[in-house]
Amino acid sequence: MNHRQQLIQELEQAPDDLIETVLDFLHRVQATGNSHPLAKFSGILSDSEAQELQQAIKTECRQLVRIASPTKTAYNI
Repeated sequence: MNHRQQLIQELEQAPDDLIETVLDFLHRVQATGNSHPLAKFSGILSDSEAQELQQAIKTECRQLVRIASPTKTAYNI
């Protein structure tokens, strides 16, 4: 069974709300096409992997914090 056949089989059994989500995703990917240099990476992370990565960035990476005063703006790292 090729990918197209497998996708069709899965879609035939999927609920309507999932079909809508998949169709929306397909349209966005088609609209973007290869025009964006990061398009080839679209969808390579699962939701749980993406959440784990976001959490690691929040806790492990240094962040700029804007400090505003009446006379100047400074950034702390």
